[in-house]
Amino acid sequence: MARSLPNLNALRVFEAAARHESFTKAASELSVTQSAVSKQVAALEEHFGQRLFDRQHRRITLTPFGREVFKAADIGIATLRERLGLVGTRRALQVRLVADADFVALWLFPRLPGFERAYPEIRVSIETRISMDTPPGESFDFAVIWGRGAWRNCRFRPLMTNAVFPVCAPDFFDALGRPPSLRDVRDDILIHDRSTFWWSAFGAAAGARDFDPEAGRIYNQTALCLEAAARGDGLTVGDEVTTADHLRDGRLICPFPERLPSPDAYFLVSPAGDVWSDEAQAFESWLRAEAAAHERWWRKFWAPQGSQSGG
Repeated sequence: MARSLPNLNALRVFEAAARHESFTKAASELSVTQSAVSKQVAALEEHFGQRLFDRQHRRITLTPFGREVFKAADIGIATLRERLGLVGTRRALQVRLVADADFVALWLFPRLPGFERAYPEIRVSIETRISMDTPPGESFDFAVIWGRGAWRNCRFRPLMTNAVFPVCAPDFFDALGRPPSLRDVRDDILIHDRSTFWWSAFGAAAGARDFDPEAGRIYNQTALCLEAAARGDGLTVGDEVTTADHLRDGRLICPFPERLPSPDAYFLVSPAGDVWSDEAQAFESWLRAEAAAHERWWRKFWAPQGSQSGG
């Protein structure tokens, strides 16, 4: 393939012909003759040294190579049109974030006013998903995804690791008259977040066979599980990212010492190849500073004095 940039007018003519799969319709759209379209496509084929179309009687179809050139031309022309449309206009400073609804509601949203006070000129637009384990397909500046990384066509870096642990209302086990243990867990008080995986893991880790990890109720949002536990419905499995505020304000406690590391983590994801704007860089720096403060809080919480006092 030639390394030099092809004639942009020829590329524009080719994009129209490929989109319509017709030289005639492309000529009509561009207000030129069909012969002019044919000549521009031929010049582009000469530039690349390969055919872009298979020509049949009254019909053209893209060759495999032509399809690749069309994809590149389509993206390039759309981007050029969008960027030229912004020339001479005042661009709004905006960061577009897509993230799991529980992460936004339980961790990010309470902290967001701090960013807005520091950067009042930047608007943060947030789109939430009930469950999110892959990068979004549409336009975005950042996504926060719970998983193990290794996604394609994007850049990703760990934001926060996580541990999980049972939580309940402060007075849930008061009737026992003694410190509770996992052996005090009953089938009817289990609250599951999306699946029964973590209660099965805690049962196996503690050798607790007195409850059926498949029993209890299942909710599809962490926020519902935490609120159900806080009002005394039972025990759920919390995590360091979504449960910190409930522990900090005393709505929930960790009744047992057991906690398990999660194999997953929260990742900060951005589109591959994008050059970050100043506002995106500001948001990323702020987010990482908040994540670092979050980790420091948990180190204090899990220290012997911290775990007794609740932080």
